[in-house]
Amino acid sequence: MSPQADFERNYFLKDIPLQIAQDKYQNHLLDIGALLKKETEIISIKDSVGRVSSQAVFAKISSPHVTTSAMDGVAIKYESSLGATETRPIKLIEGSAFLWVDTGDPVPEGFDSVIMIEDLEKYSANEIIIRNPVAPYQHVRKIAEDIAAPELLLQQGAIIRSLDLACLGAAGLSDVKVNIPPKVCFIPTGTELVKIGETPGPGQIIEFNSIFLSALVEDWGAEASVRNPVSDDPTLLEQALLHSIIDCDILVVIAGSSAGSEDFTSSVMAKLGEVIVHGVAIRPGHPVILGSVSGKPVIGMPGYPSSALTTAELFLKPIIYGFLKSNEIVPDQIKSVMGKKVASPLGEEEFLRVVVAPVNGDYIANPTTRGAAMTLSISKSDGVIKIPANSEGIEEGSTVLVTLNRQRSEVNKTLLISGSHDIALDILASELTFAESGVRLISSSVGSVGGLLALSKGYAHIAGSHLLDEETGEYNFSAVKRHMPHEKVRIYDFVGRTQGLMVQKGNPKEIKDVKDLIVKGTKFMNRQRGSGTRLLFDYLLKQSDLDPSKIIGYENEEYTHWNVAAAVSSGFVDAGMGIMAAALASDLEFIPLENERFQIVVPAKFIGSVETVDTLLKQLSTSDLRNQIASLGGYDVSLMGNVAGEVG
Repeated sequence: MSPQADFERNYFLKDIPLQIAQDKYQNHLLDIGALLKKETEIISIKDSVGRVSSQAVFAKISSPHVTTSAMDGVAIKYESSLGATETRPIKLIEGSAFLWVDTGDPVPEGFDSVIMIEDLEKYSANEIIIRNPVAPYQHVRKIAEDIAAPELLLQQGAIIRSLDLACLGAAGLSDVKVNIPPKVCFIPTGTELVKIGETPGPGQIIEFNSIFLSALVEDWGAEASVRNPVSDDPTLLEQALLHSIIDCDILVVIAGSSAGSEDFTSSVMAKLGEVIVHGVAIRPGHPVILGSVSGKPVIGMPGYPSSALTTAELFLKPIIYGFLKSNEIVPDQIKSVMGKKVASPLGEEEFLRVVVAPVNGDYIANPTTRGAAMTLSISKSDGVIKIPANSEGIEEGSTVLVTLNRQRSEVNKTLLISGSHDIALDILASELTFAESGVRLISSSVGSVGGLLALSKGYAHIAGSHLLDEETGEYNFSAVKRHMPHEKVRIYDFVGRTQGLMVQKGNPKEIKDVKDLIVKGTKFMNRQRGSGTRLLFDYLLKQSDLDPSKIIGYENEEYTHWNVAAAVSSGFVDAGMGIMAAALASDLEFIPLENERFQIVVPAKFIGSVETVDTLLKQLSTSDLRNQIASLGGYDVSLMGNVAGEVG
């Protein structure tokens, strides 16, 4: 009998709304007492940053604990200075009328004010002259001026910050009582998993979810541990779960939560404990499992990283804060204008990751690449937009609320380029990061036409474009006039580059030009509509009098040269249209077809008025940038930074 015999394949129990799922699970955990555990420890204040205070903290002593001098000088009775002027100074004798003090010294008994040493004159060895009267308690720090014991310093449940240590120390506290962090244990599952650093073979996947999820829960104040990956065997998963639940407070099973033939998490959890929710109306993260075993929370997370992240934020994070008895920190939020229309299915709350940049007085939000498996989208994102379940999406130009996962100060230094993608832009972005002002360049790859349209609507700072005018042979000028008729812009040269066909090493299909895409029966990968590369390819087909419908895969689209190169390199297709630099970087053969000019279009109103734009334009003239791009191969950088002309 197979190990799967005792387990049935589990489909979603229900597809319930998010708030109901959260309430239902929270109530279950309260009913079984899963969140009642509250262990504490006393630690040194120097080790307390990031920990949660288990009780209110009060000052042991006042600060200062005595009245002290705030300056170097002399202590006097303020009455003895009354009547002093420039023309009628007062002479004071040491001992009876003044005493010397340094900053921080207790003010001697019988004295109430301090004169700075700069404001007095020494008359003799034991006499001074003052020429101005002083006010009572001048330059004196009175007892308890800062902290008056037993003043409240920290509330119960406060997350201790580095800034809190000064007042704790000043109030005589060397240690503090804190809640012990909950222990979160992760069990990665999947027969296909290999360790980070190993090269995955066909059908294998690198196990990285546990790494970033562990870091995430530690940011939230928990302790994380990771068990060895468990194969898709329900018996092995049951053993791992029973072993792990003993020494953790929260158990998370990664993957195996869906309805596949090798997804056993729900069955195992139901056998050993309770499954409260299986399937929530969210996107990504739909097949999440919420339950308990041995009175402890157990979560079955989807294996796709974006799904795992979303479910961790929605379900795991509140449990951790519940254990810590601390209020969840509310992230920064900013109102933004949606720069692109986004469709979303009815009935599911979608958590859409976006990049954000300040453009012309508004924050502009653009979606990152969508998909539950996307990791780069997670890394590049600045925040998340929540699309309600009763909405079919977000219209371009709509006002949205972005919950930031990046510092607002970094967002404010962001420069948004929309339009065509080029690898050289990635090099430029890297160089800008190390520029004096630390500009962050983000790209919205919507194609050359899309970039000009975004620029005309105020949704970007600059656009990358390489649109050929078939009649004049000129690049970009006629397109700018057509798509930006009311905007004065300046066009800068960026790179000259070679477009052509990328084919597999050795060119097994023996492709020589676009005609061979039809006669050879070649599988092809195209660029998206509106991109300069797509328009150029269509122009070349027209010149050769070729019917696009005869090309296998003409409708297959990718948004970057890297993605086209990856499709060819993997063998998914035989050929794709792209630039020489992408072919060289991916170790592909390249058939050159056309030399073109990739240019940067900048509204004149931003030049000299937007610091990030000026920084980018200045960077175009640096030799380091030119050398780095030229070293990739397939680029002409001789004109980089030159003004090609103005329009408008």
